[in-house]
Amino acid sequence: MKLTKNQLQFIFNCDVETMVSYLVDEYKLSDLEAFDKVYTSNIYQKLVDTKTGLYLQSPDYIYSYLLSELNNKGIAN
Repeated sequence: MKLTKNQLQFIFNCDVETMVSYLVDEYKLSDLEAFDKVYTSNIYQKLVDTKTGLYLQSPDYIYSYLLSELNNKGIAN
């Protein structure tokens, strides 16, 4: 089954919302800071590239990769 553009966007948005929520809760970032961290990450680029299949994974799984990336950069940067 091929997903429509709207369905894919819904999946991306749900994953982003979850990751932002985790960053706000765990690292006490503001919503804007957390959204910035997610949207400027390499993981986000891989999430929206449907060829990677990352969007098929759970938000927790994707978040673990985001955390790894952010920790390599320094979460407070």
